[in-house]
Amino acid sequence: MHSVRRVGQIQVRPKYAGSISRRYSHVASPYGALGEGHPDSLLVSPPSRPASHTPVPSSYVFNSSAPSSTPEPPPGEDTHLPDQEWEIRTGRAIYVLQQTLPDFFERGLVSSLEIPIVGHDAGGGQGKAKEGKEDPDVVCIYSPKVRLAYRPPVALPPPLPRVLHVEGLQLYLASSALVRHMLKTLYTDLHVELRQVRVQGPKNGSPNASAPVPPGTAPSETEKPRSLREKSLFVGLAVSGVARVSGARGGWTVNSTYHFSPTTGLINLHTIDSIEPAPHVSVVDAFRAALAKLGIGPEGRASPGAGAARTQGAREGGV
Repeated sequence: MHSVRRVGQIQVRPKYAGSISRRYSHVASPYGALGEGHPDSLLVSPPSRPASHTPVPSSYVFNSSAPSSTPEPPPGEDTHLPDQEWEIRTGRAIYVLQQTLPDFFERGLVSSLEIPIVGHDAGGGQGKAKEGKEDPDVVCIYSPKVRLAYRPPVALPPPLPRVLHVEGLQLYLASSALVRHMLKTLYTDLHVELRQVRVQGPKNGSPNASAPVPPGTAPSETEKPRSLREKSLFVGLAVSGVARVSGARGGWTVNSTYHFSPTTGLINLHTIDSIEPAPHVSVVDAFRAALAKLGIGPEGRASPGAGAARTQGAREGGV
């Protein structure tokens, strides 16, 4: 049996060197009682709302760590990641998402590969794998500062935010767990179908994407990552389930884009482009209230270890 080590509040399986199997390790939600998960459409009765005079922010930003001005990469991250390693990391993330998202409701959100190798002692009939040291940046496909962003097509009534942001790996996993838990509470026979997967490179208008280089002139080190390391993954999902109360089958089309950090090769932004039909106002309200119950309030108050929330900008702020 593989040993499990706790990092903070997330369970992470050790990394093994060697050939990659098709097994995966789950990063458990920091709020394990809720389970793990991903999409964004729930139907729950809305909680009580603040008084009407409460200021309405353009977006709520839920942070799983104290706000920091430190940009990518995180402290200790190699700022000169070789191109080959960057491609390996992005390729690993694409593979994990493509292989595991269809099993989302059975397995939850999978954020890392399990890479086993048969150690020298396995040949003696013990059948155990030798454990190696774990490199979180290699194992996990998400950045520690990953952001989830969703902007409903129609502005929601006050006091709901125009744009919802979730920042930090712990809260990203927690929000995924909340959505999965609530959907499984309201629906049965839930399925996720992978409709479309498309890797997107630099945009045509992107700087340095196709700019000619004069003969004898080598591109600078700052230009090279920008032109070669612009990659995102578009994922189209069809989610369906049978309502426990009415017995009617419902479904949603969810389109998302995963953006990769040009420095680390990890997913640093998950944008939900569209959900059709769009979630009801009670969905966003219930989701916000659920995060608040975890100790994260819209006014920046947080219980120890739960993180902090903050508001941004004027009414029409965006992603």
